[in-house]
Amino acid sequence: MVDQLARPTDKVEVYWFSEHPNAYVRDEDLEKYEATRFLFPNSYFDPEKAHVLYNQYHEQYSLVDEVGFDGIMTNEHHTAYWCMKPSANIDAAIITKVTKRVKIAILGNVIAINDPVRMAEEIAMLDCYSGGRIISGFVRGSSIETLQAGIDPTENRSRFEEAHDLILKCWTTPGPFRFEGQHFHHRVVNPWVLPMQKPHPDIWFPGTGSPESVIWAAEHGYPYMNLQVIRGQTEWLKDIYIQTAREAGYTPGPGNFGGNVLVFCADTDEKAQEIGRTYMWHGKHRFKGPAEHNDPPGYRSRAAVDVIRKIPAGIGVRLGQRERTYEELQEAGSIAVGTPDTVIKKLTEILDSVAPGYLICYGNEGDMPYKDVMRSIELIGKEVIPALHEVKLRPYE
Repeated sequence: MVDQLARPTDKVEVYWFSEHPNAYVRDEDLEKYEATRFLFPNSYFDPEKAHVLYNQYHEQYSLVDEVGFDGIMTNEHHTAYWCMKPSANIDAAIITKVTKRVKIAILGNVIAINDPVRMAEEIAMLDCYSGGRIISGFVRGSSIETLQAGIDPTENRSRFEEAHDLILKCWTTPGPFRFEGQHFHHRVVNPWVLPMQKPHPDIWFPGTGSPESVIWAAEHGYPYMNLQVIRGQTEWLKDIYIQTAREAGYTPGPGNFGGNVLVFCADTDEKAQEIGRTYMWHGKHRFKGPAEHNDPPGYRSRAAVDVIRKIPAGIGVRLGQRERTYEELQEAGSIAVGTPDTVIKKLTEILDSVAPGYLICYGNEGDMPYKDVMRSIELIGKEVIPALHEVKLRPYE
């Protein structure tokens, strides 16, 4: 069933993204623990430092809005030392108040572990706050999110799909009505707050490389956001989307696909390369832990496992990939750092090869100096984005 057709576009939209890292956490802190999601204790969280960081991140949002970005993307993670956002909706509420014009892409709410009716109400509330600027991203959440919520991993996908259906019904079906599903049961559903956008805010679906996620997004007509552009893999995922969309009865285009690239600008290539190395912050620790934490039995469906087995040689999904160096990630298109001219060249190559309608710039990581991040935002907004807007995206074949 195709629930949404993407708006046609031949020009890229550029979004800002930061995971609000706990920048003061050090490698030596993490090395003491065998699993850095479940076993790294929250005694390392410093509320005083977090207060300063949160306000810096909000000032970055305000500048992003001023200098010409098309949107801001926000997300959430749980039990994650590298992301101080356990609620994407709270962060989106802040964005609605510190910005005036950018779209706000919530990418996304982990609907498999939350009450869908409450999610529908909160997103509708944000859409009204923002004057209709919300893009609602729905995510299954990582296996860690599922486990920490006390949910059976084998139920994650069915919970996600049922929650998705109930949220859409909340937005499009007049209440009150009754809903009796496999996982969610409501005698009366009658959300009083409804979204400003009709029939509902645009829905995006992100993924880190699972072909099953691409297929689900394409079947519903939702733009798929590849959260780590990797040359070869990203093009392959886009081809899967195109094939699935055609089987579903429509022709996709750039408005159906997006990619996330780690982007940092400075006044010299040398300075950008030096600060950009911070993108490797804690890379070796981020998925540290036993296999049953990161990929528990039953989290992936049998269909997903079958698809992954058919992945062509040389192309891998994110989970299980070998660790790549800073230089290799730049070569693969995952990282673009340098002066505006250098970054324009690198990102234009991605636009030429992938033609994504949405380019997400992951612009802040670890302990990157605040003033340098603000300068990067300014350079991207005033010099890089205007050049990217001039690139005409080719239609999908």
